[in-house]
Amino acid sequence: MPHRFARARPLCLRTGVAPAAWEGTKVSGSRRRLDGVVASLVTLVACSLAVLLGSGPGAAASGPTTSLTLQTMDSCKRALDGAGYQLTGGTLGAPLTVSSSGSATQTVSSGTCPVPRGTCRSTSVGCLTFTGIPAPGTYRITSIKTPPANSSNPQGYAPCEGGSACRSEEADVSVLSDGSVQATVTDVYPDATVRVFPGSGSTYAGTAGDPVVFHDFGLGTGSCDGDHDADDHLTGSPSTHCAYQPESGEASACPGGTDQTYPWSCSSTTTSTSTTSTGSISSTTTTSTSSTTSTTSTTTTTSSTTSTVQACPTQATQSFTGSASGTSSTSNFVDTTAAGPLSVSVSWTPPTTVDLIVYDSSLTVLGEQTGSSGSLSLTLANVPASSYKVKVKNTGSTSISFSLAVTHC
Repeated sequence: MPHRFARARPLCLRTGVAPAAWEGTKVSGSRRRLDGVVASLVTLVACSLAVLLGSGPGAAASGPTTSLTLQTMDSCKRALDGAGYQLTGGTLGAPLTVSSSGSATQTVSSGTCPVPRGTCRSTSVGCLTFTGIPAPGTYRITSIKTPPANSSNPQGYAPCEGGSACRSEEADVSVLSDGSVQATVTDVYPDATVRVFPGSGSTYAGTAGDPVVFHDFGLGTGSCDGDHDADDHLTGSPSTHCAYQPESGEASACPGGTDQTYPWSCSSTTTSTSTTSTGSISSTTTTSTSSTTSTTSTTTTTSSTTSTVQACPTQATQSFTGSASGTSSTSNFVDTTAAGPLSVSVSWTPPTTVDLIVYDSSLTVLGEQTGSSGSLSLTLANVPASSYKVKVKNTGSTSISFSLAVTHC
């Protein structure tokens, strides 16, 4: 007659060695019942330990994961390759990163700018996908690489829709237990104005049909407030939120400050100082014996300390064309990448009196030439890597058209 505990044996025990009481050993009924209870308790404890330790037949399987698709777009309607992002939070042991090395661009939508939603169904430009995201969980996505420069945006791109001095751009992501995604992207503009995409209280699904959209602002030579610092690298017309506020805090974003939010628009400088002093020079001579003699004389010395700037190995020429009406001026900005010479030439028609002026980033005049023959040139032999303003000033009464060339490191 089969033992009545045989059907109640735990699953763990079925792969192990059965107790002797269950193998037909002839013992009394009460003893068999006691042995069966003890064996069941031992098996229960063993199975529980196996589950807790993550091994054995009762070990728990890893949780579900999901994927999330995002797309990089400019401040209007074009998708951009070449960006990189990092996802943190939830139960991730280490951040997840995705990036591309391309430089393709593609118009993905019509309508007004910026386009709040993108698509990765009809195009792959600007599209990246995070995989293996544990569900459920709360996550954050930040930009770690912006798209490369191109002819329309010669200085590259900055994260955020609001301008070159944007403070931040981050996506907040909620992954639900069923693996679905709800995400929003928050831009903090230079004046601390906050804008949330896709807007109207809605969210991104993080799918190919509804990717999470990051808007990157194209950088150029346009000015927001005219002092040519972090918020003066605009493309297009200045917005009402492009100026960093407060202005006094903008400089802290550059190297040397506590924050380096805008590495694309910060400049480095070198300094040169010279001092003259009059004082006493003392010399002491010690012989091999214990005697020491000292002499003191008075002299005047001149010392010079200079931060040396080296000429760069290669130079580039930027060309500009423009016009200036009578008694008006036009300015263009250039950024050098290394120390070396900077040369400027301008030609204009019809002949009239024109000033050619070069300023540094603090608007100090570094060089100036005046002429009326229709052409001028100016060379600064050795300037540090920095940002420079080149002004063509028409001091006559006749409007002119001009061509300007700036050669620099």
